[in-house]
Amino acid sequence: MRYIARMLFGIVLVHTAASQTRYDAKMIVDSVQREFIVSIPSGPVPSGGYPLVFMFHGTSQDGEKFYSDSQWKEKGEAEKILTIFPTALQYCVIEDGKQRTTTKWHNGELEEMACPGQYLKDDVHFVRRMLDSVKSRYPVNPRRIYASGFSNGAGFTSRLAMQMSDVFSAIGICGGTLSDKDSINPPRNMPVWFVLGTKDDKWLANFQPLGITEFPFNDSTLYILSSAINRFLVCENLLQTFNKTQQGRLLNYVFNKPASTETTYEFRFTLVNDMFHVYPDGSNVPFVAANFFWDFFNQYQMPVSVGKLPASPEELFIYPNPAKDFITISGEGEVTFTLRNMLGQKVFSTRAQRGDRIQLPQLRSGVYTSEIVSGKSVSFLKIAIH
Repeated sequence: MRYIARMLFGIVLVHTAASQTRYDAKMIVDSVQREFIVSIPSGPVPSGGYPLVFMFHGTSQDGEKFYSDSQWKEKGEAEKILTIFPTALQYCVIEDGKQRTTTKWHNGELEEMACPGQYLKDDVHFVRRMLDSVKSRYPVNPRRIYASGFSNGAGFTSRLAMQMSDVFSAIGICGGTLSDKDSINPPRNMPVWFVLGTKDDKWLANFQPLGITEFPFNDSTLYILSSAINRFLVCENLLQTFNKTQQGRLLNYVFNKPASTETTYEFRFTLVNDMFHVYPDGSNVPFVAANFFWDFFNQYQMPVSVGKLPASPEELFIYPNPAKDFITISGEGEVTFTLRNMLGQKVFSTRAQRGDRIQLPQLRSGVYTSEIVSGKSVSFLKIAIH
């Protein structure tokens, strides 16, 4: 299918205080107008090109809010980073039994709560087109592209870590995390930092039936959040072993022990005492997420050997991963799905439609290789069964 992806630069604002240049950009992707703000730091282009950071807002918010409040444009000026603030599309969703229309990034969370009868646009495709447009206009360092997100934007940023690991070198997320439906084995593992407040009401709502009104500021929260944390550890090929440090209100856990010989990095989880459902900007808590996320990002660059990783045909993915009773293959059309154990022995095979649930037989916990045949294309993807 052909698509139109053109950028029309509109309002240009020069911020005299920081000498940054703001571009309000519009582009047509999949027949829909998309919008994002680009902030260019003052002075000469850094050697190797601009590092680039995408900031993805939360539900009901927009790029304008995080351009104004997140402190990423200020960090961009100080460190000579090109920063981008996109706006999500609006969808009808059902939350807490109530229907409303609001901005949402397309990740597994949206798929679960979207009102019936809507066509959910591919925001991963939007990010790729947006990045192509920005790179055609500005000198971007392709090895230093990062993303941060808040709440639903954090969930979408996590999806990017799975589906665009050929582009992003590291991500930093707050108040949201990887959905079951987005859990896959990415082509390349990447560094991830997940931050959550002990008083995050959006998360605590899920645990009210258990009588949990605040996350304990200790290791007990690792157990309470084990599903969310282990989802990332499995996808990023890491063991549950961690190192712990505490700095005032920050309790930091670093998981960096590889589960196999696969190249991997680290997953960080930080619990912030007395923090609600916010993206830290210096006014809502006494520190700025952009500062510590940038220090984290600055440690990592895309390996030279990676370049453009070969994606599976048609961006094909399996979710959830890890799986238990069923899996779904992304996209449309009929495929032959075969599952093999680590010895190469076939343990399951069926023909199925992509997008439908495939019921799995009872299998031992472990890592399996899936073979997916669609026409003349064959894809091999790893999947964990628990």
